[in-house]
Amino acid sequence: MAEEVELKLALAPHDLSRLPASAMVRALATGPGTTKRLSATYYDTPSLTLRRHGIALRVRRDGNRLTQTLKAPLTFATAGSTGPSPSQVNGNGLQHLREFEAELGSDQPDLTLIDDGELQELFREEALVDELEPVFTTTFDRRTVPLEMADSTVELALDQGDISVADDREEICEAELELQAGRPSRLYELALMLSRDVSFRLENRSKAARGYQLYAAEPPKPYKAGKPLLAPGMTVAEAFTQQARSCIDQVRANEAAVLDGSDPEGVHQMRVGLRRLRALVTVYKSVFAEEPYTFLRTELRWLQQQLGPAREWDVFLKETLAPLRNRLPSEDSLEILQREVHSLQRTAYEQARTAVIDPRTAELLLRLELWLAEGGWRASAVPGQSDQGDSPVEPFARATLAKRAKKVTKLGRRHDTLSEGELHRLRIQCKKLRYAAEFFAGLFPKKPTKRYLKGLEAIQDRLGAVNDAATGQRLLDDLDRRLSDHTQTHGQGGEALAANATGIVLGWQAALMDRELQAFHATWDQFAAQKAFWKKG
Repeated sequence: MAEEVELKLALAPHDLSRLPASAMVRALATGPGTTKRLSATYYDTPSLTLRRHGIALRVRRDGNRLTQTLKAPLTFATAGSTGPSPSQVNGNGLQHLREFEAELGSDQPDLTLIDDGELQELFREEALVDELEPVFTTTFDRRTVPLEMADSTVELALDQGDISVADDREEICEAELELQAGRPSRLYELALMLSRDVSFRLENRSKAARGYQLYAAEPPKPYKAGKPLLAPGMTVAEAFTQQARSCIDQVRANEAAVLDGSDPEGVHQMRVGLRRLRALVTVYKSVFAEEPYTFLRTELRWLQQQLGPAREWDVFLKETLAPLRNRLPSEDSLEILQREVHSLQRTAYEQARTAVIDPRTAELLLRLELWLAEGGWRASAVPGQSDQGDSPVEPFARATLAKRAKKVTKLGRRHDTLSEGELHRLRIQCKKLRYAAEFFAGLFPKKPTKRYLKGLEAIQDRLGAVNDAATGQRLLDDLDRRLSDHTQTHGQGGEALAANATGIVLGWQAALMDRELQAFHATWDQFAAQKAFWKKG
């Protein structure tokens, strides 16, 4: 058994062809490299048992040589559960898998060649031997170049071809940086250096994961991250690293869904990951070195803003236009409005997709991964500076929560007289407190923590609905030009329809804001009566 550690990059064909001649590859290459054509068939059961356990099994042909390869997570899911796919990155942000390879005399897989007791037990329990069948194939040209970088050796593999299932095909155009020996963090450094010569996107999915999606005719699924709970005894730096990893995984795992664009939840979950990461960086500001802190605050804000319009139009359609159309199905003006909103939504999604493939996004993720791997994000990494990163996280958590709660309480005690702008500030302060409370929840008693979080969520739901309505009113301003164009096309009748649609939406949103604000006051009183769960005694 071997362990595979690699970083995968998705490139456009012209960038893939340029990469071998790039200055960085030529400087680091230790040999001329080789080129060969590879074809592989992936096997599974009719019910995709291996996929459910996060396992990929292939038989690859390289000339006259047949090789069976099985890749499995370092730990795989128990029978009957939905396990992680081989596409998912592991705790250090790299694809890190167990790999079992054996020569074959025929093109049929042989599970008896897998020398692993745990896997053999799984094969017996699932009765896999007689059920395996071809699922999909990959065919591509691979050029490999050996590289040496400081204390590490890396194989650069450039793959171009396709994945096929029956008559369906999907392009393969990617580079793999596979660690042969040395430090995994060198893969991030190498990718950053390569980004000076070519543009790419970090690819979160393996060929196996993409093949399964093609076979099942399913779009990339949105990924909702779990919230890692901290444990007493952790240091401040350990706590940040664990939580940052969860946020990054959520961002990266939703990139494919954003690019696909068929499920609005992909944009939403990627933005949630970005918001959590921005909040996390702010919570741990005192531990950060200045340069990483400034870079992350700027770049995370930029990327979240690029996804913002897509999410705003999604919410407007779902929370405003959909219920209005259901309530007033024969109102022609709302149909006109909806067509214009769909057009603006498509433009916003194109902006989101452009941001995901922007080299700026790849640099953001690579720098963050490298800082986490090497500890370079900490103030103590800067000569002459120190931080509290090695201190216990619990006192840090208590102080952070108390500070944030004080700001919420100070503003919230005047909840019945707050202006619209002050209510927006209160919503933001509650959101910051909630994120901090979720980050540190594992350090404190479960029941009072859960009650407190539910109270914060209730406030956010009320004020969030008010904010969505206010955002909807702003979005109506963006519709003015399109509605004016419609008026010019349809004359006076078009003008009346446009004005009518705007009036209906404004009335709906005003009523919603009034309803939520009235309910908010009681929600605040219930929350304010709770005891802060982080206080001792």
